[in-house]
Amino acid sequence: MTQRFVRMTNRLIAAGLTATVMIGAPAPALAATQWTVVDEDSRLGFEATQQGGEFEGRFESFDADLRFSADDLPGSRFDVRIRTGSVETGSSQRDSALPGEDWFNVDAFPEATYVADEITSTAEGYEAAGTLTIRENTHPVTLPFTWETDGNRAFMDGSVVIDRTRFGVGQGDWSDPSVSDHEVRVVVDLTLSKAQ
Repeated sequence: MTQRFVRMTNRLIAAGLTATVMIGAPAPALAATQWTVVDEDSRLGFEATQQGGEFEGRFESFDADLRFSADDLPGSRFDVRIRTGSVETGSSQRDSALPGEDWFNVDAFPEATYVADEITSTAEGYEAAGTLTIRENTHPVTLPFTWETDGNRAFMDGSVVIDRTRFGVGQGDWSDPSVSDHEVRVVVDLTLSKAQ
């Protein structure tokens, strides 16, 4: 009888400890929201200078896996894949040259990617620390951006200046900065909808 009583007491103590641990355990982490790009209201583009004249361009085709919640920055991440052959600048001569070997060389490198899995808040908004890959050249790029949420919609705006030559973009005569400036501003202007 004594041994049975001891076993029952031990079981009750174990159950009580388990309940205490469960009650004191932190709540599960929030899952960052997945967002879908609203193509017709979004722009992924760039601003550059050629022979002293500024021009703008955009990529008409890209896929973006965007997971973002201000309450779950550790769970937020961006994974963007850009089809470089979809570039448009409004100039037929430039648009026919950019997919070529000296520039994006789309036959060999049809996609550029940007992957960021470290997103932090700043005084102005947020920063995404990631890596940009163009023509198999990968370098760290930190993108400052703002994010506004309105119900099931969100609006992301950001820009960052990169040196195109680090990614092998603009070779041969185009590597001369007096012909085409090395600095290019990448512009992100996205309208997003909450994924269902």
